[in-house]
Amino acid sequence: MIKAGGRTGLGVPLLLLGLSGENLTRLAAGEPIRVTAEQMAGLDLPLLEVVIHYGRTEDDIVAELRARGLLSG
Repeated sequence: MIKAGGRTGLGVPLLLLGLSGENLTRLAAGEPIRVTAEQMAGLDLPLLEVVIHYGRTEDDIVAELRARGLLSG
């Protein structure tokens, strides 16, 4: 995965993530992609972590996140 950071023309922080076919295959196989704060260092962005999760439908994603205790309700 390619990670890049910068600012928009208005100065808003911008995160760019480029996913390869292999990344998409892993996502579809149920392997979320996590980008740690450490990996984000040096991108000229506020410190944060990112998780990319895939589901066939939005309801599938919600169900998976609830099953993992990451979403309530």
